[in-house]
Amino acid sequence: MQQMVPPRQGEKLRVLRIAHSSLTPSLRERERALARCFPDIDLEVLTTTEWREAEVNVKATPDDLFPVRSARPLLSSHIQLFAYNPKPIVDALRRHRPHLIDMNHEPYSVAAAEILTLRNWLAPNTPVVMQTAQNIMHNYPQPFRWLEQRAFRQVAAAYVCSDTVREVLQTKGFNKPVHIIPFGVNTTAFQPSRSIKRVSGGRPTIGFVGRMLPGKGLHVLAEALTNLSDLPWQLLVVGDGPEREKFNRSLAEAGLLNRVRHTGAISYDLVPLYFQQLDLLVIPTQTTQRIREQFGRVIVEAMASGVPVIGSTCGAIPEVIGDAGLVFPEGDADSLASCLRHALGDEKLREHFKHAGRQRVEQNYSWETVAEQTHQLYSTLLRRDAEEPNDTDVELAA
Repeated sequence: MQQMVPPRQGEKLRVLRIAHSSLTPSLRERERALARCFPDIDLEVLTTTEWREAEVNVKATPDDLFPVRSARPLLSSHIQLFAYNPKPIVDALRRHRPHLIDMNHEPYSVAAAEILTLRNWLAPNTPVVMQTAQNIMHNYPQPFRWLEQRAFRQVAAAYVCSDTVREVLQTKGFNKPVHIIPFGVNTTAFQPSRSIKRVSGGRPTIGFVGRMLPGKGLHVLAEALTNLSDLPWQLLVVGDGPEREKFNRSLAEAGLLNRVRHTGAISYDLVPLYFQQLDLLVIPTQTTQRIREQFGRVIVEAMASGVPVIGSTCGAIPEVIGDAGLVFPEGDADSLASCLRHALGDEKLREHFKHAGRQRVEQNYSWETVAEQTHQLYSTLLRRDAEEPNDTDVELAA
């Protein structure tokens, strides 16, 4: 068995981070925090040349903290079916000679299979740590089931955004170390501010932020708002998607469409500005065969912005909210309406959640905290790998 060659004394730890959506500085906050907080890491990021994020096409841009290489996506635009143009990965492995590869791809994906194959050929001693977010049990058809089990054998460790993801990973037979490292939030970009006035003419503004997809519980939100027609409120929908027409039709039938404002699909850089216009954020996601909330990044963005959150019991939502907001049974429009009525009518409660949410974010979800946890994972992995035989190179031709 071959073993990795660890960094020599005084040598920086070379890390190659491969993530399809780390396209712009605002979308690569995880990597930027790692580079800022830990100068002992020599980081290089490889991403796609362009990807569609939240209904917006985004192109890769450089970074001032580390080199960013981009590879054209091939074969498909689906996250699990596309492959990278292999040349930039090959070049990065040969030039950067990473001590560790940090791969943000699901184990059954084509991209993960490609990365592992190139690693096996060109850098068989380099351990791979896998970031995964799948929290729904699926038995995939071949060849994806085989790709998943191959990845389980070849990666050295995994990190996940919530306990529900860890449960699925371990249930599927992954017996390597699994660390919970959540998604973070930029606590400078997302913060309470008095400089932007509410736009609702004195009426509290309820917000929905995200893609308007089946399973996001928009019909539950529409029904709950219909039950609150006697209260003054305005709804701000930040995002777009196929459920928009059906959602608007439900509110129009209740005579409430004039209270709704849509931004449409927007660049991620603009999201913090819209949180400044909200008094409450609602996350009404429901579990389906395809959707179970993996984390809910808008939750931590709202809490960082001083916006109280009301979320369903779907997936990781209660885990992320903790005691800094209200939680209702998923799919229960009456319970959501009750939570909204309670929060809208109690300014002291909203003020409490505003401060509790911000405190929870600073303690658990700042990118600096995420960077520290990631650095600890790297250090633990390399220490263990240096002490034990490395079997990640046993299927070089697979």
